[in-house]
Amino acid sequence: MSRFDELAKQWDEKPLRVENAKKIGQAILDNIPVSTDWNVMDFGAGTGLLTFYIQPFVKNIDAIDNSTGMLEVLKEKAEKANVKNINPVLKDLEKDDLGENKYELIISSMTLHHIKDIESFLKKLYKALKKDGYIAIADLEEEDGTFHSDNEGVHHFGFNKENLKKILEKVGFKDINILTVNFINKNGKDYPVFLAIARK
Repeated sequence: MSRFDELAKQWDEKPLRVENAKKIGQAILDNIPVSTDWNVMDFGAGTGLLTFYIQPFVKNIDAIDNSTGMLEVLKEKAEKANVKNINPVLKDLEKDDLGENKYELIISSMTLHHIKDIESFLKKLYKALKKDGYIAIADLEEEDGTFHSDNEGVHHFGFNKENLKKILEKVGFKDINILTVNFINKNGKDYPVFLAIARK
């Protein structure tokens, strides 16, 4: 049982977390011409805070996570709300295949810092996107390692936006735009959150 399985039940009780997902979701809708014909992947979907924000505007969302606990909560929420277009998918993002030419949009909130090899992972996402498809990935801007109270499973203390842009370009993405969309106030500090948007 992973740490995230244990955290799942209380995950949505943190107002900062809910607010962050809303701001990211709104920034996605404001900057990408999202369509009800689109198939979407939300990787590291957790309990679906971002998934549910985007769900009304798209055809289908594969909510991918490696925690059964998180996906169970997501499933319960979807059933309660009678939402039919979310598919919870249990996968290990780094090890498992994510498909090819499948999605018009790939979204994510606060998961990238848990991925070891960013370039290899972004290549997988590129492959999973249809031509002209978008990615919209939100995470922390570079921080000093104080954001998480426990850094187990955290491979990056946020990201330098210029460096991330270079990796996205190297993988083949175009029209790259990295915006600051939120500040999370923790430990008396403001931690900026970016949204990286790019196209295949």
